[in-house]
Amino acid sequence: MTISTRSASLQQQENEQIQLWYGTTLLGWQHPRKVAYINRHSQLQDNCLYFWNHKDGIPEAAITQDFIFLLEDIYTEVRGEFKAQKLVIDVDLGEDGPIRLVTGINTTCATSIVSSLCMLSPALLRSPLELKLRPGKSPGVVKAALYVDKEWVDGRSLCRDEAGKQLPTSELLLEVQTLLKHSIGVEQLPHQLRKNMM
Repeated sequence: MTISTRSASLQQQENEQIQLWYGTTLLGWQHPRKVAYINRHSQLQDNCLYFWNHKDGIPEAAITQDFIFLLEDIYTEVRGEFKAQKLVIDVDLGEDGPIRLVTGINTTCATSIVSSLCMLSPALLRSPLELKLRPGKSPGVVKAALYVDKEWVDGRSLCRDEAGKQLPTSELLLEVQTLLKHSIGVEQLPHQLRKNMM
């Protein structure tokens, strides 16, 4: 086998593995969506992930609450009619393309996701990540669990300082952004570049 044939074979195997890992059409929306919300909406039962259908004024739940993605960017933004601060996660779903996940910054879900991302090395931060969303026992609570290579990443220990007080998600977010910049090899993340171009 020549080097070029072997290289092409390895590339094909790698592409097939990635397709199996995060290629998904399980979200179940009929048209490509750009923004999905992680939230317990009153019109939905046990679904925590949905798209807002502006035409009909209703939430459309995802078929699955588990999906695999590649992390592209993570930041906070003021959004919505109440001008609330939100955690925004830009991800690549493979065949389904890019999507923006939005959740409240001061929620159990946001803290779980960000603290778990803090536990990863820069190399793992750029690998396929699996997110599982479940409704919590309390009304409005979404429980998020992050997996890498089918192993649960528990970042809860990072959520507290030495005195046992909960760290603000914003502090943990800065750490994740630094890790992501290092893993991508950039000085600014996409949201920072967009902001600077305005």
